[in-house]
Amino acid sequence: MEKQEFLDKLRLALNGRVETGTVSDTIAYYEEYINTEVRKGRSEEEVMASLGDPRLIARTIIETSGGETGGGETQEASTEYGGDGEVEPHRPAVPGWVWLIAILLVAVVILSIVFKILAALFPFILVMLVVSFLIKFFRDHVS
Repeated sequence: MEKQEFLDKLRLALNGRVETGTVSDTIAYYEEYINTEVRKGRSEEEVMASLGDPRLIARTIIETSGGETGGGETQEASTEYGGDGEVEPHRPAVPGWVWLIAILLVAVVILSIVFKILAALFPFILVMLVVSFLIKFFRDHVS
């Protein structure tokens, strides 16, 4: 990949996703970096190879700058590039302790609901048990 192709891809990947000033600053930075490295004696191809895919660089810049100019996350900010250059959806890994806390919270909520229902029904259940006991007691002892 040549310098201009790299810069064009980087600009295209950033346009509309970060502020215009960020795009300009980024392009200027990478253009100066490439020129400096070439002046040091490295070939343009070496420099381009060391930089990697401009879309991945753009994705990192978008993520660190908060996504779109409004600060919201864009499709590009939430995707990853596969080895063949295709865009793959980003699936963030959820740590195990987060799942454990979520399960515990759900269990506490369910138990809380069950106990509230039982507490509301307890007077009726108690009356029914006492009435049933009295009926059985009088049947057994009065007859």
